[in-house]
Amino acid sequence: MGIRVAKIISNLLEGSHVPLLLIYHLVERGVLPISIKNFKSTKKIALATIGFITIAGLAVYYIGDLKKQSFLYSSDSDYRIVSGEAYFRETFTDVEGLAENADIIAEAEVISQVYHPEYEYLSVYTVSELRLTKVYKGDVEIDDTVSVLETGGEFDEREAAKYIPSGKPGSRSGNDDLGVITQGIEGSVPMKEGNKYFVFLTEDDDDVYNVVGSVQGKIKINDKNTLLSQVSPEVIEHGNKHHNNLYFLQENYSGEDISELRNEVEQLIASSPN
Repeated sequence: MGIRVAKIISNLLEGSHVPLLLIYHLVERGVLPISIKNFKSTKKIALATIGFITIAGLAVYYIGDLKKQSFLYSSDSDYRIVSGEAYFRETFTDVEGLAENADIIAEAEVISQVYHPEYEYLSVYTVSELRLTKVYKGDVEIDDTVSVLETGGEFDEREAAKYIPSGKPGSRSGNDDLGVITQGIEGSVPMKEGNKYFVFLTEDDDDVYNVVGSVQGKIKINDKNTLLSQVSPEVIEHGNKHHNNLYFLQENYSGEDISELRNEVEQLIASSPN
């Protein structure tokens, strides 16, 4: 009998916003068509079921609300951010996936960087020099430097306009509305000089490194050792829908103390057979 009561309550909750107390009130007055032999025991089961559903619902609500409140976003750009679409060969859904595919896992500070705009092709890439301040994995040591290449960076639209012949469809007659922008894959801008990051890096040709997952394996660290997302909540939602939880690192760790990510990485490295 209790299962039947719970099923009716569950169906009502799924299909409407009827308050829980009203549901109980209807059950108690016999308005809901529930066949029972022992109303008192069934009423207790119904109350217990309602209580459980209430607690579970509140827990989910408050956990989600706390996560939203703790989320911290730092745009890391002095200019308007323009998102570029990209095809990702592989994306990761947990820290373990990032760690397994990284040649270097470290905390680092960007000590210098250079933007390489290609105005004719309307693209730009950035090479940043990182000084490692803490190493978890890799054939490197503290204070070593590595070069990291990222797609995106600062880009002057006025320079690009010079390569667009006037009078053609899509061309602009003047440059008054053009200026410097920051390009970033899916809204994830490159790292910025002077900032600190927790990074997962994979080695490419000529001793240059890439971020694991292109945009996934990096998250900013502020002066209080709190992790910050470079990606806005709106972009995270869009990226997660279209690319299999693309920004899980930013979504789950932004606003958290760095110790949580440190501990997880250290445990993964300690348990790794390599």
